[in-house]
Amino acid sequence: MDVLTEILRTLRLRATVFLHACFRGDWAVDTSGERRATFHMVARGGCWLHMPDKREPIALAGGDLIVFPHDARHTITNSQQPIDDKFPRNQIANQDEDGPGVTLICGYFDFERHNWNPLIDAMPDVMIVRNQGSASVPLTDTLGNFLVYEVEAAQIGSELVIDKLSEVLFIHVIRNHLLGNREQGFITALADKKIGRVLSKIHEAPSDDWTVEQLAQVAGISRSAFSERFSQLVKIPPLQYLRRWRMTQAYELFLTTDHSVARVAALSGYESEVAFAKAFKKQFGYGPGEARKRKTRQFQSSIEPLIGRQ
Repeated sequence: MDVLTEILRTLRLRATVFLHACFRGDWAVDTSGERRATFHMVARGGCWLHMPDKREPIALAGGDLIVFPHDARHTITNSQQPIDDKFPRNQIANQDEDGPGVTLICGYFDFERHNWNPLIDAMPDVMIVRNQGSASVPLTDTLGNFLVYEVEAAQIGSELVIDKLSEVLFIHVIRNHLLGNREQGFITALADKKIGRVLSKIHEAPSDDWTVEQLAQVAGISRSAFSERFSQLVKIPPLQYLRRWRMTQAYELFLTTDHSVARVAALSGYESEVAFAKAFKKQFGYGPGEARKRKTRQFQSSIEPLIGRQ
């Protein structure tokens, strides 16, 4: 079971580019406060990243990709010195400005499921993938070049291609973090041979009546050692992770099938519909009935444009 693929599919990753511009002279870009994961790719030129909690600015070069999973405060600018708070942000420079330009491509990474996201929760405030041609990030330059080409060519279908390339970039960032990160966290847990094996089993058969003892056997270590290592890496106990993933999949079933609540409960590993409804409400803040209503509202909103054309 490819846990990363399943999580991205179930949580429905979406990426959108909202800005492509060449900046000259004095300029500053700041997308803080959007409450969304954002990314910036330096297509051409060099600039500086300033963050309030970092003493020194970070130099950026063409091909570098910067991701802010938690909407951390930041400013990208031409100046190595911090920009005054009153300096205007996100304004396209006058094209008559002299000097080399810096081309940025900026976008959002979104997930349709916002209640619980183990991937985003495990990511640091800022992730920088350097375009250095190293073995660990071989696709950065290729993906970046494709993205820049599609943005600048503006051909038929480019908007969809741009968004899909941006999604691939996000997956590439996670892979890079997984390969190079040695800190504790969910992404590291995926790469851990013992805990990664357990996560695969949970995602392969979430409705099974798993116990901590059984999961420890899958990991091949003692119950106490397994519980400690799982909680250390994933940040929550194994059975709590199992319950959360069951509810995440249950929500997906409500949106994509016409199964009854009892059927979804059974597929989620619950013999009691009452216990299932209680667990569902605890995770999402509302019961299965509201999830059904949301499916209906989504369907109605999707067909309204078609009805209006008739």
